[in-house]
Amino acid sequence: MSQDDKPPAGPDLTLGTALSALADGGTLLGHAHGEAVLLARRGADVFAIGATCTHYGGPLAEGLFSGDTVRCPWHHACFDLRTGAPVRAPESLPRSRAPAASKTRSAG
Repeated sequence: MSQDDKPPAGPDLTLGTALSALADGGTLLGHAHGEAVLLARRGADVFAIGATCTHYGGPLAEGLFSGDTVRCPWHHACFDLRTGAPVRAPESLPRSRAPAASKTRSAG
């Protein structure tokens, strides 16, 4: 099986996930509709963006998180977790994002 044939990592986020599975300041790598998705929780806010850097495909889940941004570990492109927009070069293409708060569920 080639790397392109591997199923996406983590849980299927279209099924929802318990909010308790994501600690404040934490992240969760999952997938939705065949695309890798990165969830990030900051306080009461949960953000969902595409988990792959649009510059050269770096794994954003392995990046450095600072406030409401994530920096790609490969070439340091930086993305806003709220909008998916690039906030620092070398990238100019935004990451896809989804309104994650509506897709989380309370533990119980």
